[in-house]
Amino acid sequence: MSRVPPNCFLMGHRNQKTELSDPQGKRVALQIVPDPTVIVETLGTYEKTEPFYGEFGKYVLNVPAGYYAKAKSKNEPVLFSEGPHVIIDSTFQFEPDSGFVSQNEPYIRHLTLHILRIPAGKIAKVWVGTEPRILESRREPYVFNDAVFELQPSSPGSFFFDATTQYVEHGSLKRIIPHTGEVGIGYINGILRIIHPDKDFRPTLINSPIFQFDSFISTSLQTCLFPSEETKRLYQKDHHHAAPDEVNYKIFQTRDSLSIGIIIVVAFSVSNPEVAITKLGRDGIIPHLENVSFADMGKVIQLSSLQEVMLSSQKIGTGAQSFQDQVKSSLKKDLKEYGIQLNRLNIESMTVMDKGISKQLAEKSTLNAELTTQQAQLVKKYDIKLTKARLKADIANIRLTQKNQALISSADSVLLAAKLNAQAILIQAEAKQKAEAMQGEVYLKYPKLLELELAKLHWSVLEKATVFITSSDGDISSNSGLISMV
Repeated sequence: MSRVPPNCFLMGHRNQKTELSDPQGKRVALQIVPDPTVIVETLGTYEKTEPFYGEFGKYVLNVPAGYYAKAKSKNEPVLFSEGPHVIIDSTFQFEPDSGFVSQNEPYIRHLTLHILRIPAGKIAKVWVGTEPRILESRREPYVFNDAVFELQPSSPGSFFFDATTQYVEHGSLKRIIPHTGEVGIGYINGILRIIHPDKDFRPTLINSPIFQFDSFISTSLQTCLFPSEETKRLYQKDHHHAAPDEVNYKIFQTRDSLSIGIIIVVAFSVSNPEVAITKLGRDGIIPHLENVSFADMGKVIQLSSLQEVMLSSQKIGTGAQSFQDQVKSSLKKDLKEYGIQLNRLNIESMTVMDKGISKQLAEKSTLNAELTTQQAQLVKKYDIKLTKARLKADIANIRLTQKNQALISSADSVLLAAKLNAQAILIQAEAKQKAEAMQGEVYLKYPKLLELELAKLHWSVLEKATVFITSSDGDISSNSGLISMV
């Protein structure tokens, strides 16, 4: 009789029928049955958290957190998620040493069962039989239960490819991502197909065994310097003893039979890729642009003298149409037929191949520069004197204006004071008149007040009067008893 720990189960079988007991730490005794047809045996004690235990078609599987358990049932692959599982299956098979796999694994393979978890920014190439598939990244894993499934790794240590790769080919499936300002070029049985950037921000998928991808070409603004490096290389190859100017410049003949070398700058963009590729090919756009530019320029220069060419190149856009504008106008029409838009054409550099004439032109240019400098200095001196005179006149005008404003302000002040004084006198007269009118109304309403005022007036008069009392005979003298009262 032995004691089973509290954290354990006791497992046994009765005629190969597995049973579990939880004695909860108590002692357990094996009961012997006298029936010889009943076989009872203990199979041992197992911790309750043991990953896997069981016999005779009854099993307990405890899958740790963050793991899957790879097992077999009826020769079919089975995956168990984390947590305890009770399995009653006589065909169940599980290997505890190799049966657990982390759920974070990017690729889980168990017989015919496949689980793909593609990280952000990655794609996967897979085969389902003979069908190619390109799987994009997503939150949920991809689950396949197919015996013909196959994952094509990018390298021995990596399963996935970068999702930003512009061109990915997988069997007959092509994944194309043209950037803004460019298009993809492909052919279906030799017929051109242009792939534009997707407006929904998704890659373009083409599933066709007869589609052949070629390359990407730019449709944004491009600037080229002609003669190109390839043209210079070919010219130097054919003319071993050519001077540097003959290699670096394109030589033209003017109307007066003088040779000039020109380097031009051309800015263009491919406005219709389908027309441009169809007529010129991917590698023929730049050579065609160079040849046509020099051909049109040669026609115009042959009809112009050296002086006209030099003056026209120095005064672009002034007066009559310059020969550069003539070339640009003609070239623009020619290139439009080939799906190319001409944005700019300028002469970057020009030189006269005859050294004697070139020297004379240089001396003339130096003289012109000196004269121009002197003229500019004279104009500047004149401008300085004119500015000083204007400044002096402006100062005199300002002073005169200030003086006039002071006189006007003084006169305005005197006039304002007189107006205010007159207004004050008028106000006083009006107030006095109103007071007398009000007093008259009071006297009319209260006559007694008028009598009182008259009495006061009489009294005031009597106060200042002198009263003489005389005798009956009318004699007034000091001895007559004069009584005076003041």
